[in-house]
Amino acid sequence: MFNKDTKEFQCNNCGKNIETGEVVWTKWQFPPKNNASQLKSRKALEFENVPILCSACSEKLIAKF
Repeated sequence: MFNKDTKEFQCNNCGKNIETGEVVWTKWQFPPKNNASQLKSRKALEFENVPILCSACSEKLIAKF
C-alpha cells in the first residue's frame, strides 16, 4: 500500500517499507494499449493503492498452501 504521509510503499501484511528495486508481490492492472496514454508505474501504483507484499511475507503465504 502507499502511505500518503511518508510517501512510501509498505507491505500490506507486515508494514515494512518497500525499497527501490526490492522484489515484491503486487496485484495491479496491466497498462492499456500502447497507443493510449500511460502513467509511470510508480504513479499508477500510488493512485490505485494496490496491495503489495514483501518477499518474506509472500513466501510465508505460499508455504501455507
